[in-house]
Amino acid sequence: MKQNLTFATLWPDDNDFMSIVHPHWHKFTQPDPLYYYLVGIYIGIVGILAVMGNSLVITLFLLSKQLRTPPNMLIVNLAISDFSFALINGFPLKTIASFNQRWGWGKLACELYGFAGSIFGFISLTTMAFIALDRYLVISQPFKTFSRITYGKVIVMIFITWIWSALWSIPPFFGYVRLNELELMKMAQSLNAQNPSAMKTGKLDDIRVILLLSEILNNTFLETLYFIDCDKKADIEAAKTSIILVLLYLMSWSPYAIVCLMTLVGSRDSLTPFHSELPVLFAKTSAVYNPIVYAVKHPKFRLEIEKRFPFLICCCPPKPKERLQNTIVSKIQVSQIGIGTASRSNENTLNTAKQEN
Repeated sequence: MKQNLTFATLWPDDNDFMSIVHPHWHKFTQPDPLYYYLVGIYIGIVGILAVMGNSLVITLFLLSKQLRTPPNMLIVNLAISDFSFALINGFPLKTIASFNQRWGWGKLACELYGFAGSIFGFISLTTMAFIALDRYLVISQPFKTFSRITYGKVIVMIFITWIWSALWSIPPFFGYVRLNELELMKMAQSLNAQNPSAMKTGKLDDIRVILLLSEILNNTFLETLYFIDCDKKADIEAAKTSIILVLLYLMSWSPYAIVCLMTLVGSRDSLTPFHSELPVLFAKTSAVYNPIVYAVKHPKFRLEIEKRFPFLICCCPPKPKERLQNTIVSKIQVSQIGIGTASRSNENTLNTAKQEN
């Protein structure tokens, strides 16, 4: 039967395909097709939900001027990276590959696939670190000018996320270390057999980035909890959100870091394709819950969803208090615009009078 054959004996004449499968996986037998179908269905559901959720965040940001604030620009940057990650590294490519039980687009496409997963994954992680830093400064030092994020600051932050991620992703693509991400069984992330030192360096780099961003997120959220006033409902909600974010981050990326660590300490022989696939599946779920935790859960985003797409939020509409707060803020903004317009009109009148005199 097909599932009793190893990868090497199943496609002995397909040199293009076998060139992107690490020799470590050649000895494993072809798994039952049910595994592939389950992964294909799972990735299809996760990919579609992630694309829809992040598309909603991006659309609301473009349609609503009220949402175009500097902190929300970070959330949109996160949505763009998660959207791209889900679209390229999820549905439909991985779903099709899973149902076909093999990667069918050649070596270059495989490398581009791995490069996209690397850069968009790092962009998401780095953006989450900046969001955590912004929330920490707002809560811990609300009255200091430097703690306020401006359009200039947020543009620099977004620029850093892309440059930082490119620095970690481009070298592997050009051969510094191969990251052939053929997930699930023969599509698990391949390692460069011809260059063990490069493989170790690349895996160590992955762990360093994940641990560094984990430390930033954990420390900023823990510091945020220290400054929270338990008598204020808003601060309690911030505490709950902080705890949820840390737990979700660890749930998504800890398995991947553990597998990378196992390859570094010499435990690679104990890794099966199934063990290597699970961390990838965990990591892909982050693109689904990020737009929910960071955006849809936010009162202003929820109000905009109710205004423009009410059918999406019929089960959990905004609370009356959220509507009242939004109305008050809108009136204040309108009054400030009116005052500014009136003052400019008075200045123009005075200047005209001076010129006539």
